[in-house]
Amino acid sequence: MSNDTFKQIQDRFVQQLKDPQKSVEEPWLADIEERRMAIYQRLLRNNIFRFVDSAFPVLKKLCDEKQWQETKEQFFRSFSSNSPYFTGIAESFVEYLQSYNALFVFAPELAHYEWLELAVEQKPWPESHICVRDELHEDQIIELNPTAVISAYQYPVDEIGIDFKPEQPLSQPRFLVVFRDAGGKVRFVRINAMTYLLLTELQSRSHIRLEDFFDLLPELLPQWPAEQIQRGAEQTLQQFASQQLLLRVKS
Repeated sequence: MSNDTFKQIQDRFVQQLKDPQKSVEEPWLADIEERRMAIYQRLLRNNIFRFVDSAFPVLKKLCDEKQWQETKEQFFRSFSSNSPYFTGIAESFVEYLQSYNALFVFAPELAHYEWLELAVEQKPWPESHICVRDELHEDQIIELNPTAVISAYQYPVDEIGIDFKPEQPLSQPRFLVVFRDAGGKVRFVRINAMTYLLLTELQSRSHIRLEDFFDLLPELLPQWPAEQIQRGAEQTLQQFASQQLLLRVKS
């Protein structure tokens, strides 16, 4: 045991707690009385279950109690998170559902959508950026809000609930943006395919002048007249600036 790092020892201890029936050959575990191990196991299990319940309220509500409990049990025995934070558990749960087929067909995407709120809340607000208080100007340096996550889903995850559980994917993807404003509020915005292209291109550009970004659009959207593209982009970006999805970079 002396050659092992504390992290390695900790990982094996947690592995034993997750599955007490599984034999882990660690002589030092024999020194921990069974009653204490049961307490540790119950604490870890209950903490993880409570966090999963709170992180995925919609998915939990859609499942019957037995179904949800079994999903958490299976996840508890198999999950492995490298993050020291509880938010890492939520991300691991989303990844777990990618290969877990006992829930709804839309469960992996719905879980990802619910997880995004947690992920965006953890992103730091960019101190080098400022909100746009008036009209945008072509000489301004702009950037998509760094807290923003742009996603495409095959199911209408923003509409799913008790009264709506789709069985088939959409004919066209559902595009959504999740971001945090300066007041700390997480916002959810549905966008169309063209705006998705616009925002993903903007997200790939760091500290770009608005005029230079407009110059990129004819190549990005060659099927549309350049003037029409710019007018549409100006209106869209101005709207996003008012929502704090688009920010100015401090000069």
